Amino acid sequence: MIDLARLRRDRLAKVQRAMAAHGLGALVLTDIVNIRYCTGVAVMPLWTAVNIAHYIVVPVTGDPVIFEYGGAEFRQRPYWPDVRPSMFWQARVTDADSPGKAAAWARQIRGVLEERGLAGERIGVDVLDYNGFAALQALGLELADADRAMSAARIIKLPDEVELMRHACAVVETALAGMEQAIRPGISENELLAIFWHRILAQGGEHCFTRLLVSGQKTNPWLHEADGKLVEPGDLVAIDTDAIGPEGYVADFSRTFLCGDTPSAAQKEAYRVAHDFVRGCSELIRPGLAFSEFVARCPPLPAAYREQAYGVIVHGIGVDDESPNIPLPGDPYTEMPEGEFRENMVLAVECYAGKIGARDGVKLEDEVWVSAAGPVVLSQYPYDAKLLGD
Repeated sequence: MIDLARLRRDRLAKVQRAMAAHGLGALVLTDIVNIRYCTGVAVMPLWTAVNIAHYIVVPVTGDPVIFEYGGAEFRQRPYWPDVRPSMFWQARVTDADSPGKAAAWARQIRGVLEERGLAGERIGVDVLDYNGFAALQALGLELADADRAMSAARIIKLPDEVELMRHACAVVETALAGMEQAIRPGISENELLAIFWHRILAQGGEHCFTRLLVSGQKTNPWLHEADGKLVEPGDLVAIDTDAIGPEGYVADFSRTFLCGDTPSAAQKEAYRVAHDFVRGCSELIRPGLAFSEFVARCPPLPAAYREQAYGVIVHGIGVDDESPNIPLPGDPYTEMPEGEFRENMVLAVECYAGKIGARDGVKLEDEVWVSAAGPVVLSQYPYDAKLLGD
């Protein structure tokens, strides 16, 4: 059974252990994902993702000091003893002297650090605008990167986290079933996306962070997004779920469907390539396997599919996309990380298969928990039997 009170405390303890390991006396966090991870509370997450309206100070020991959006302090008070109203300094919110407001904010933060005897320690920061960062620097604080410590804390999942991710997948699978049932000639991508989002929200999910639902010629290349295009007979319909489920945990997997009963040979070939790659890679994963050895053992992609292949084979998943990020060999944008798979990582394993100039492409992806016994696939939605059949 998921215990949210235990989860809040255990996550904070993980963060504080990572802080100590990285030589940080405190964190000043403005990123909504990091705030939620440390406190368990989200307030207007889509708005506060682009407007700095709440922030927290996490000492290396003890409870965080939470500065919450004015009027919403009650959201945090059942869980944490020190909750104060936040202030604004960004010009688009204050219509005032942004540097001056930022200076007042920095003095507020320094005051908290002095209360905890931490003003002389290294302070990790995550997402700040220029004025906020400059104001902290001007007070002589030694600033460092918070993301390394936060990433280290989040990479290994607690049992409660694994169960929340399993639940998020189940929520999204129900939404995906509704969307698949609605696929027909004449329905628009926007309508399909609305069905998918509605069912996620109706089950307590929170939002989706992309609009990656496409059909027909928009499936190749990947990364078109949903619009008013109408689905036509024989189209493939592909989706990357990218959903935030209950309590903020991500369900990130992909499926591709056929509108109709008879796929083309090219559609079946692309589907088989993506399916065999995702399944073959997933089956390799186990604790102790080095990332470099994993990549060396992954099934090869046929040459015709490599040019447009998805650059990342595996990335971590949790309350956001997380470490590790393991690239397809030869990808120019992502370096191969050092390290190995560890028990209780949760990973997204994915593949895009689409030939240059072809009409169709296929996106498949699964969410995989690294258990002590090996890989456990959390995303249980079935593959399209019509496209997978011989």
